[in-house]
Amino acid sequence: MTSRDLPLPVEPQTPHTRLARRVEAAVSARGEAAVAGLAVRLLTGAPTPEDVTSGAARDLIGDDGELTPGATGALALGVVWHRGAAGALAAALDAPEPEVRAAALLVLAARADRLRADAQAGRALVEAVTARASDADPQVREAAASALGALARAEDLSAVEPVLSALVMDVDPELATAAELALAHLAARLDRPELDPTPQA
Repeated sequence: MTSRDLPLPVEPQTPHTRLARRVEAAVSARGEAAVAGLAVRLLTGAPTPEDVTSGAARDLIGDDGELTPGATGALALGVVWHRGAAGALAAALDAPEPEVRAAALLVLAARADRLRADAQAGRALVEAVTARASDADPQVREAAASALGALARAEDLSAVEPVLSALVMDVDPELATAAELALAHLAARLDRPELDPTPQA
């Protein structure tokens, strides 16, 4: 058998895809609410003794060592959700670990529609996300740009648009692209075509 004969994986094997499978398996075994609660406890650094002794925490974290428990908890909330998780994600924007801050921002971006529907995407959250656009860590800044594109409301544009426009000019091409995409997202979502830095002809 040669390497050409080996089947290719259906999807890339990344820490995120492996986590998603672990979350789905945990939901099947324990239920959505229980897994969402565990994810919040991991995110906030407060797993219970039962989370540990039952194996629930290990089942979610896995043993590949790719993600910290806090980042695991945040990213798990991208797969399983509970309305009460929004506060923990917002608080995680001040976590000392950059991977936790970035993970929280990614999930806030992914859950933006739900947060807006539940009236949880208010000014305080948008301001906290905007503050992360100047984070010392480049991945956090990139995730903040994406989150601003997904979360900002029309009334937030006077504060958000200058931040994203400045990031479009950043020397980091990934950050500049994230900011450009965020502005394009805002332009489409809020019906403000003048915000799109690359308008279609």
